[in-house]
Amino acid sequence: MKVENAKISATQFMFSIVIFIRSSSLLSAFFFSITKQDSWLIVLFGTVVCIPLLWVYVALAKQYPDKSLIQINDEVFGRIGGKIVSVFYIWFFFTLTTLNLRDLGGFVNKSIMILTPNTVIISIFIILCAWSVYYGLEVVTRYSIVFTIISTAILIVSILATFNIMNFENFLPIFHQPVNSYIHGTHIISTIPFGELVVFLMIAPNVEGKEKGLAKYFYGGFFIAALLILLVILRDTAVLGNMLEFLSLPSFEALRLATLFETISHIEILFAVLLILFLFFKISILFYTSILAVSHFFKIKSYRPLILPASALIVVYSITIFENVIMHTTISRGTAPFFWAFIEMILPFITLMVSYIKKAIKKAAGSSKEASAA
Repeated sequence: MKVENAKISATQFMFSIVIFIRSSSLLSAFFFSITKQDSWLIVLFGTVVCIPLLWVYVALAKQYPDKSLIQINDEVFGRIGGKIVSVFYIWFFFTLTTLNLRDLGGFVNKSIMILTPNTVIISIFIILCAWSVYYGLEVVTRYSIVFTIISTAILIVSILATFNIMNFENFLPIFHQPVNSYIHGTHIISTIPFGELVVFLMIAPNVEGKEKGLAKYFYGGFFIAALLILLVILRDTAVLGNMLEFLSLPSFEALRLATLFETISHIEILFAVLLILFLFFKISILFYTSILAVSHFFKIKSYRPLILPASALIVVYSITIFENVIMHTTISRGTAPFFWAFIEMILPFITLMVSYIKKAIKKAAGSSKEASAA
């Protein structure tokens, strides 16, 4: 059953992955306090760890080119087993939407609209995201290429603007943290945000020309985003040094110190605007995949009637999910990566293995019938 007939180009798909990961600039604080000046190494380790994970995603998309993740679950595990597995993914998609909306509201409330209640900010943004989602996947992903170009240009400008205050001794000593810190940090970045790319298995069936090379676009988007995040971490470490572990918004604080050509300052405004655009993009993707997943789960012909009730649910969920930022950070550093790893890594791997086994059994049974007939 086709709920969404819109198609996007493979290039849109790739750059949507770039912006999706790049929007997690707020989350660098989750591992800065753990790995400190070695946080840039965590990006490299996380990238290597996630290469096999992306292979699992691509393999599933290739085996079932016209099916979303929810439909793949039904195909692999059967009607009842597939529904049970799909419940985990639907909860995950809605929770990610909620968490990112809460992050966006918190950032705007703290840095721009200090006197505006967080609930008002969250409600305004979910309305904008709902409007985007209503017009479909092509509208949601339309400006991914433009956002990538603009964000890369701003990143280069920010590096030039902060170069004069960088202290490269801030990277020393290297490999000075306990081994557990590197494992912990790698686990966090592998699940938040790299492993969140599992949501793109909901979008993969709508990519044009995917038969010719979905893998290169999946990997291409991932590696471009990982490189850009690495540059951000390197910049922030060189500028802020030991202050990193005490800041909730390292990139924002680093750009506050920047001056371009001795006359242009307050470059952090560009970061604020860009981050809002990024999070709007990511929330729209997550919102779209959430209600699309529900539509496939219940076999509803159109996802649009679900937009308003889902918007209300997400706003309430975002208000009640955490009491404060400290609780959010604590859970994101502690228990959340383990729940995320189960959904992002273990479930897709089990799905792929079961799929391979079922196809092997079916092939063997077919060969036996042919042999008997002969």
